[in-house]
Amino acid sequence: MKIVIAPDSYKGNMRAAKVCEIVQAAILRETPEAEVLSLPMADGGEGTVDAVVAATGGELRALTVTGPLGEPVEAEYGVLPDGTAIMEMASAAGIELIPAVRLNPLEATTYGCGELLRHLIEAGQTQIVMGIGGSATVDGGTGMAQALGFVFRDADGREITERGGKILSKIARIDRAEVGARIRVACDVTNPLTGPNGAAAVFGPQKGATPEMVESLDAGLANLRRVATTADAPGDGAAGGLGYGLRAFCAAEIVSGANLIAETVGLPAALEGADLLITGEGRTDGQTASGKLCSVLAGLARERGAKTLLLSGALHGELDPFLEVFDYAFSISAGHSSLEECIKHAPADLAFVARNVARLMN
Repeated sequence: MKIVIAPDSYKGNMRAAKVCEIVQAAILRETPEAEVLSLPMADGGEGTVDAVVAATGGELRALTVTGPLGEPVEAEYGVLPDGTAIMEMASAAGIELIPAVRLNPLEATTYGCGELLRHLIEAGQTQIVMGIGGSATVDGGTGMAQALGFVFRDADGREITERGGKILSKIARIDRAEVGARIRVACDVTNPLTGPNGAAAVFGPQKGATPEMVESLDAGLANLRRVATTADAPGDGAAGGLGYGLRAFCAAEIVSGANLIAETVGLPAALEGADLLITGEGRTDGQTASGKLCSVLAGLARERGAKTLLLSGALHGELDPFLEVFDYAFSISAGHSSLEECIKHAPADLAFVARNVARLMN
């Protein structure tokens, strides 16, 4: 029997590579004759670089860049065996890098994301994959562009040297720079840049925006689009408008995060001839069945004649729809009384359920 293990991380608990390690050990303990392939997965958010590097045998590296509020941070990136570079904006401008009391999208910048991009391009990387989940910013990618050599000018022609969402409404002209790399963006958010479903309105409040800030940022993003003259497209609102900025300033291609990462780690090829795909995540609800990572992987498996087993930290909402997406869906929870207990015991609970599954296959 050929089994492919390709989970997402259990956010706040276990990275995808750790999940693979636990499930593979449990299966081989019960069915040592099985052919088991482990490919940690991600959808473009936090943990994407770790997962892809672990799945491909790439090299993990780090660079000190400017963090979202100006302090230096260590941003990780990976170089894969085929020469592709992979980075995630969250390691340079992520919301997890800022204490909740300091969140402020008027000040937060993607400048460090641009520094990391510039480093890769100057090192000769021509194929770059970027995940853009988990941002602290609503600057439309202007900070990134500044780091790449773009100059934003106000109505009097003066260079705008400030950074953050507060500069968006001041931009009247853009002096462009050459980027010189093919950038593919892993993104499963389809929000437009502006409006009631846009970057400021939907994601601004979770990044510290007040209602007044949301109004100002939305107007600023609309101004950026007017000056940049790149028409709106689905996904432009991702990461506080970084999706738009990557298209407008870097001619980047925004693609399904799940499909792009699956392609990058070689999952479609691994599923050829497989009997079972085992995937998983920390919590499964109606959003999972509507196109999130695990459901996309289930579709890839189905296309190749393999069944899919979901091992989830918790199943929420109506249960029957899960069986329309996955052939089997299990929660690994063993009846603990609190979330803290569930997290504490998750590795052991995951191993126990995986062993049970392997026994059923015998």
